[in-house]
This record gives sequence, C-alpha cells and structure tokens, in this order.
Amino acid sequence: MNFKTLAYSLFAVLFLISCDNDTSGLGASLTPESDAITVSDDSCFATSRTILASDSLLVMTSQCNLGRFTEQNSGATFEASYLTQLGCMENMFLSDSVYGIGDHKFPEWFNQAVAGLKPYYANLRLYYSGFFGDSLNPIKIEVFPLDKMIDANTKYYPNVDPAQFYDASAKPLASVTVSGWNLQVPDSVRNKSTYYPSITIPLPDSIAKIILESYFNPATRHYFADAASFMENLIKGFYVKCTQGDGTMLYIDRSVLQVTFRHIGRDKKGNAILESPVAEFSGNSEVLQINCLKWSSLDSQLNNDSCTWIRSPFGLLTEITLPVDSMRDDAYVLNSALLRLSTATTPSSRFKPSVPYRLLLIRKDKVKDFFNKNSAIDNIESFVSIYSSKYGTYTYNNIAALVEKIYSDRKDWLDANNMTLENGGQAAYESARPDWNKVVLIPVVAHLDSRKSPISYYLDINMHQVKFIGGNKLKLKIKTIRSKF
Repeated sequence: MNFKTLAYSLFAVLFLISCDNDTSGLGASLTPESDAITVSDDSCFATSRTILASDSLLVMTSQCNLGRFTEQNSGATFEASYLTQLGCMENMFLSDSVYGIGDHKFPEWFNQAVAGLKPYYANLRLYYSGFFGDSLNPIKIEVFPLDKMIDANTKYYPNVDPAQFYDASAKPLASVTVSGWNLQVPDSVRNKSTYYPSITIPLPDSIAKIILESYFNPATRHYFADAASFMENLIKGFYVKCTQGDGTMLYIDRSVLQVTFRHIGRDKKGNAILESPVAEFSGNSEVLQINCLKWSSLDSQLNNDSCTWIRSPFGLLTEITLPVDSMRDDAYVLNSALLRLSTATTPSSRFKPSVPYRLLLIRKDKVKDFFNKNSAIDNIESFVSIYSSKYGTYTYNNIAALVEKIYSDRKDWLDANNMTLENGGQAAYESARPDWNKVVLIPVVAHLDSRKSPISYYLDINMHQVKFIGGNKLKLKIKTIRSKF
C-alpha cells in the first residue's frame, strides 16, 4: 500500500467517526418548509339504522324459496312462494302413444296387453338443493295454474304480487304434504352420490292429455316448436305456494313437468314390449322462476335504535350514513378509511338463520343498477367483506375511494348548478339526492370463475340474520389516515 492510498483510508475512517448517528432531521433539512406533508390518523363516527329491503333488490338466480318460517324470539314471519314457467326443447320429438290421442289410433291387437294400465299421467317434480328449519316438519304445498303469461322482458322483484298471474279464488290444481327430509325416500336411494332431493306432486291426468293430444294432432304440432309457443298455447306455468305448516324453508332449484305415457317398443329379438317414455318440460334460458317473498311482524327490530339488523332474504338491511365532511375536505386528502362492523349475540333458538358469509357494502343509490346488471365490485362504490367467525366482524379495509367519490360527486353537482355549500347548496343537494352519503349492507353470493375467483355477485336469498352493534345510541368508528400538503 502506498502513502497516498493510506492517507485516503485514514481520512474515510475519521469522517465516519465524526458523523452523527441521529438522522431524524435529514429529510426535513432537504425539504422546503412549504413542501412538507402532514400525515394524521384520526377516527370519525358514522350512524346506522335498520331499514326495510326495497324493490331494487332484483333476484338474479334460478333458486326459489318455498315454505314458511316464524322466528321464535321476535315473532317475525317469512313466507316464500314462487311462479314458474315450463318450456320445451325446440321441435321436440315424442314416441307414439299406445292409446292414441285424438285421431291418432293404434292397432287393436295391442289393446289387451295394456288393459288396466293408466294411459298417461303427469307429475310436477320440485328439485331442491337443501332446506332450512325442521327436517321432519310437515308442510302442505299447493299448485295453481297460471292464466297469464310471465313477460320475459320484464324485471320481476321479490315483492311481486302472484295474484297478477293466477286466479287466487280458484281451488288448487294439486296439493301434497311433505317434509324437508322426505321420509318416503328409502335410505338406499338417499345414500347414493347421485341422489337429488325432490318432491313429486301428482297433477290431473287432463294436463298430460292436453299436451299429448296437441302433440299428436298435426294442426297443433307447432305448439312444440319452442318454449314460447308451448307456454303461449298450452301451459303458461304454475304458482307454487305453502299453505300449511311453519318451520321449514325449501331451496328449490328446478321445477319439471313430467308427462309419462305408454309406448310400443321392441326388445333385442324384435318382440313388442311396453315402454313408458317420459316427456319433460322444464326451465331453460328462456324460462323464468320468480320468487314471491313476504315478511311480517318486523317492527320490533326495525324500530330498535340500540342496534341494527339484517334479515335475509328481502327483509331487513343495515343502512350507514357516512360522515363525509368529517373525513374529507379541501385541505386534506383521505388516504385510507377502515370500517369494521361488530356483530352482537342473539338469543338462541332451535333453528336459527346463519350469519351471511359475504356482505356487500354499496352506495344506496347504486343498488338497483348493481343487481340489475349482475355486477362485479369496483372497490370505489361497492365493496365485499367476508365474515370472520373468529372475531365476529366484517371488515372493509379501505373505503377512502368511496368517500372521495361521494365528495367529488357533490362538488361537481354544486359547480354545475353554480352553487356552494355556504349559499344553500348543501340543502339543495340533499333535497336532490337524499341518499348522497348513505351505504347499505346486503348479503350476496359470488359467481366464481374456473379459478374460484369472484367475477360477479348476486343477491343471497338463503335464510340469514345478523345483529350489529350500532344504531343511534352507539356510533360506528371509522379509522382514517389523512395527509395535508
């Protein structure tokens, strides 16, 4: 090592020894005072209340609820029925009937072989994915024919009046008494992996007769060209309701009209044999199933200002009024805002609706568009939280973008109308948009892609309830981080 290199090394060591380890003022010394950023964390407080579900909640699922349930502690009662259409496949084909319908006759030599057998009959099969409540509780289900077509171009909400489509004073077409467990099904069938729970409701033979008679008549064969022709000319659909029993709610997936008739077939040796083909008329993309949902005796929970409630489906929702002006003004930028909702325990009962798994938080005036379009969340005006069973909470980690959007929407409106908050603009804006700073909480189900990632959301119509700590007496804390330049 030469002398010059050694000198440089000693100088570097002396420089490091002389440095102050305190670097707290380093940034401030380099930043002009006018450009300094002030960051503060604070808490704001929102108010909440319980509201009735509105007709903006469109049900975009084929599942229909069927039954009646009275909540033990509050006395709230939920009744669910549904309207269903039944279409057919395009240009459907049926085998010849043994007995003949109308002018279509068969050889007399086969009449003796089928003597005593019913020539045709019809059943309505209701397939359900599950149920809520007492599995052994008997309920009576009645079926009524529709006398008016359901308009496929109309959006029907769960508060639709079914009397628009059937004669409410008429006797039912058919009825049956069943339970959720359906004791008529043997365990050997129930234990199979392919078992799909269903209810069979025998219909009058006249239903099968009119369908087969129309099919085998060349003048009316065009009724089976497509679903629309079938419904318009033959069977417009059915209204299915529970008329007796309380404590069971069935989750109906599909309603299928099955028409069974006798047919002459051939075995492997060519001998004539008697077969029983089944023609099915069920839902497809052109056919509707519409929920008719009704709650009663909700006043005790609706008017309770010490907490808030959600009762699903289509019962009670929780509405939150955000303190926008406390969270955001022109002097500060809102960086983050965390909202955590805590659930409260409810009295135990034998059958208790579950807490919703996913909860949508959305601007109140955006609810209708969201469900009409089967939308995805945008994390600006809509957010989704998953229930934490460990802590009993729903957490929305950052709704700052929502507050910014609400704030900017009001500013744009005031500018467009040449108004300010100080000269009457606040009152005018609240009159024009009374829900401007309000959000609602709604149970939803996620539509998943092949990777199990949510791509859209629709209304959860299973039986749920949740009680939140809040109401007018206890405000909701929102933790914020704001910055000021």
